Amino acid sequence: MVETDVRAVCASCGDPLTGSFCARCGEEVADRRSLSLWHFASHSLLHELTHFDAKIFTTFRYLLFRPGFLSQEYFAERRRKYINPVRLLLTAIVVFALIGPSTYSSMMLGRVRLNLLPPQLPSEAAPIEVTTRRLDILGVLTRQVERAGATKDLTSAAAVEKFHHELKTYGTALSIGNVVLLAGLLFTMFHKRRLFFIEHLVFSLHLAAFVLLTSVLAGWLYRFISLEGRFSDAPTTAVLVVFLVPLIQVVYLHQALLHFYYAERYRAMKWWSGTAWLTKLAVLVVFLGNSLFNTLVYVVGATIALARL
Repeated sequence: MVETDVRAVCASCGDPLTGSFCARCGEEVADRRSLSLWHFASHSLLHELTHFDAKIFTTFRYLLFRPGFLSQEYFAERRRKYINPVRLLLTAIVVFALIGPSTYSSMMLGRVRLNLLPPQLPSEAAPIEVTTRRLDILGVLTRQVERAGATKDLTSAAAVEKFHHELKTYGTALSIGNVVLLAGLLFTMFHKRRLFFIEHLVFSLHLAAFVLLTSVLAGWLYRFISLEGRFSDAPTTAVLVVFLVPLIQVVYLHQALLHFYYAERYRAMKWWSGTAWLTKLAVLVVFLGNSLFNTLVYVVGATIALARL
């Protein structure tokens, strides 16, 4: 144990120190032994690495296989064993950006992609007309492309590169709003169950992280099946994956809603009860609303990108 002068104060918060750690903020008191290379390698570094890894695996395990559990734990003030919701979403975004497949497919309702993810864009080398045609669910981008093409060369490599860069920048920034949108939808429907907006926001952060991580797995499975030709009936199997991803997301969302908003009585709930039907309606509203929002986000992004060419 580190011998500490009771008259000493914490370097971080200024409170009096009576032991090896500050009673107020938890800051560790440094002594000569803690400044050695051996102590740093055997205690500080090893502890941080193993603690971080344990929290990651524990958090991911509960996120993937216990819908709504992490949100429950967060507001039960049992948080030390898990990654903070914001950090969890950022980790999922990094994983998706680093190892997510370059292409994937999903179900479509007209031109709206039924997925809780932002729509997958064509490659950055694709012509501007191809990209806008894929995103133009309202029929507004076609007219904007025609007007822009009257004064600018939209086929040049520089224009194509700038357009896709702008689209990715603005579209990605705007698509972050789907977490807030989801929280708003949930607050509207379940504010009597959870009074504070932050409760719905934390739930939305956990759901977004789940969608990103499972989409990485599903995207690579789709690519493995459809591009590598590993199965004799690869097209049919790939189509099944396309249907399976939204189904998994819908089932997960339904179970997460029940566990988080009706934790005290979801086990005894009958499927035909009013509460059960309200939950199913909430799933439909969230899934379709989020899908539409993600699609519209990129229409706005493409509009901004065209205007800045």
